[in-house]
Amino acid sequence: MPRLVPALLRDPTFRWYFVARTSSHFGDGLIGMALVFGSLRLGASPTEVGLVLLVGRLPVVVFTLVGGVVGDLLSRRAVMLAADVVRCASQGLTAALLITGVGTLWHLAALQAVAGAANAFFAPAAAGLVVDVVPLEQRRQANALVDAAQNAATLLAPVVSAVLVETVGAGVSFAVDAATFAISAAALVALKVPDRQVPPRPALLDAARHGWRDFRARPWLQATTIQVAVINGACVSPFLVLAPVIADQQLGGALAWGFIANGYAVGALLGSALALRWRPRRPLLVAVTIPVALGPLPALLAAGAPVPVLAAVAVPAGVQAGLYAVLTQTARQVHVPADLVARATGFSTVVGLAAAPLGMALAGPAAELIGTDAVLLAGAAIAVLSAPLALAVRSVRQLPAEPEPAG
Repeated sequence: MPRLVPALLRDPTFRWYFVARTSSHFGDGLIGMALVFGSLRLGASPTEVGLVLLVGRLPVVVFTLVGGVVGDLLSRRAVMLAADVVRCASQGLTAALLITGVGTLWHLAALQAVAGAANAFFAPAAAGLVVDVVPLEQRRQANALVDAAQNAATLLAPVVSAVLVETVGAGVSFAVDAATFAISAAALVALKVPDRQVPPRPALLDAARHGWRDFRARPWLQATTIQVAVINGACVSPFLVLAPVIADQQLGGALAWGFIANGYAVGALLGSALALRWRPRRPLLVAVTIPVALGPLPALLAAGAPVPVLAAVAVPAGVQAGLYAVLTQTARQVHVPADLVARATGFSTVVGLAAAPLGMALAGPAAELIGTDAVLLAGAAIAVLSAPLALAVRSVRQLPAEPEPAG
């Protein structure tokens, strides 16, 4: 194992892929902080913050299925490169509007919708490209290495963004974000992808139907996707809307929220590092159980815990996120046919994230109706209860780490 990771990074093809994914993810990590506190600085209410986040996330849900199909039918590298160019342009324009003082909430929402649509094409193609550049036996380690670097970037990005927001404004944070997508695009230009066998291109709708049939034939894939959807809609999305507002009003502002986010990022990095060395025989059995570690974070926020305590409980919440991502992503890349991986990722993302924009849109009104604490506590309970429900699916408990021999 210690020799495998350096070997992966010595491969120039994987190295450029690694740089593109890490730089892109660092940019994504900047935006959450800049968008929320940029909106608050423009006078947005909690409901308006949720709506701005909703507009940015909704295109991901709408276009990811198309992005998954396109990522299987066209050059995955080219799809990622085009997405980076669009994101660089949209975030650069957002930066210019905010820095010059003419930006409004509607500007933020519209430009983040454009960036979200580009994300919808980038993510499935990136997941599928691993199949093109990494041998089967190294994919778990490659996913863990990429996720570890991404989580390390996420650890730094909220701090950078919080400092920029508090000192020079959210506009500069968006400018740095645009630069990260330019770096990702340059790495993709340098990446030389080996030729892959691409089947004859069917009509877009026929290709989507083929992917949907394969998705429906895999109960373990449906179960993990539904679990993510439930947790995103009921727990994570309300937390992402309400926690920054609480931090801004009660805990000290953007730096306090950045400290909590850093605890989560540290945990995610540890989870990815654990995935590099730990190879469970039943990966999904582990994956669907560990979301119980997410429950204490919103529960303690509702209880009024101080920032250091919240940052501490954010660590195990991050560990489960990092480990869950590697185990489920590798399962798709190992057990789904290579020419369907991007579509499987697209379907999983569409269903898994469909509840997220709804959760963001409803978090503010729900908090006004039943109280912020009640919304956070309900989310914590749902995250914990999702584990036994997912474990009820037999193939989730039994899916092996490697494909079983034919016959």
